[in-house]
Amino acid sequence: MKPLVEIVIHDLLSGTIFYINGNLSKRKVDDASLLEPNAFEKNIDKIVYPKINFDGRLIKSISIPIENKWLICINCDASIFNQMKNLGDLFLNVNQENQPKSLFKSDWQEKLHVAVNDFIQKNSWNFDALNNHQKKEITKYLFDCNAFTEKNAANYVAHVLDLGRATVFKYLKEWRN
Repeated sequence: MKPLVEIVIHDLLSGTIFYINGNLSKRKVDDASLLEPNAFEKNIDKIVYPKINFDGRLIKSISIPIENKWLICINCDASIFNQMKNLGDLFLNVNQENQPKSLFKSDWQEKLHVAVNDFIQKNSWNFDALNNHQKKEITKYLFDCNAFTEKNAANYVAHVLDLGRATVFKYLKEWRN
C-alpha cells in the first residue's frame, strides 16, 4: 500500500513502537509511542480519527487496541483524495454561463444536448438505461421545444437516443396531426 498507508504496532507496556511498515510518519522501531498508557477504554474496539502529518498532509487513522498490550494503527494519507476531489470538482463543474455565447450561438446540437440532459435530470433518469417509453417522452419534449426545425434534427435525435429514424419520423407524424 506504499506510499499511502503505514502500519504501526505500539507496545503499550514499554511505550515504544514495536513494528512499522510504511514511511508516512518517518518514525522507526523503538521510537517513543507518545501515547497516554491508560487512554484506551477496555470496551473500545477501534478508534477512527484524522491527524495532520509533519508535512501538512491529512492522515486518516484507525487504531485498534489488542489485549491492553498493543495498539495497531493504520495510517492512510488522505490528502491525495482531497486533491482528486478538487480536480474532479474543477473538471465536473458545469457552468453554462462560462461558455462563449458567440461560439455556440448556432450550435443547435449543443442546445439539443442541454435540453435532453435537463429533461433526464428533471425526471431522475439515467441516460444509459433509458427504455423506449422514456426515449419517446424525450423526443416529445424536444418536439414541444421546436427542436426539429433544424435540417437533419430528426436523424440526429434518432442517433443520440439510439432510435430508428423511422421511429422518430413516426412520432413526429403522430404529433403533427
